[in-house]
Amino acid sequence: MTDFAQPARRTVMCASAALGSAALLTACGDGHSEAQVPEASPVPSASGNGQAVMDLAELEVGARATVQAKHPTGAEIPVLLFRPDEKNVLAYSSVCTHQGCVVTTKSTQEDFFCACHGSRFKPADGTVTDGPAIAPLARYATEIKNDKVIVFVTDSK
Repeated sequence: MTDFAQPARRTVMCASAALGSAALLTACGDGHSEAQVPEASPVPSASGNGQAVMDLAELEVGARATVQAKHPTGAEIPVLLFRPDEKNVLAYSSVCTHQGCVVTTKSTQEDFFCACHGSRFKPADGTVTDGPAIAPLARYATEIKNDKVIVFVTDSK
């Protein structure tokens, strides 16, 4: 007859703790999702009354800025701007698509940043470059008229 050694209680407890820790660390990950990131929001067509929010000369090519504009409700809201080239200025809602915090241009990188949970957005199209947000920033229509940046603020999600 063969005798099998019974594992000590301490051995079973240590093995269980090690396996549980490994499973927990695997489940935690680094916070990035493998889910597909939605494409950039379409640029809406200019409609309604546009607002002059800044002189074009104040926003250099490649620069980002935050300006105040009137929302259709009458409230003053921050709007994010980015000037990709000499002839265009892009405008975005400053509301983070993760949990509604305010997104700003205050960043160590050349992006838009939400300090609440660390989401980052690409100024060229508003898409997410780092989550937890997965949806792009809502966009506003813009025009350059008489050397002024005109933004058409609409309701956004």
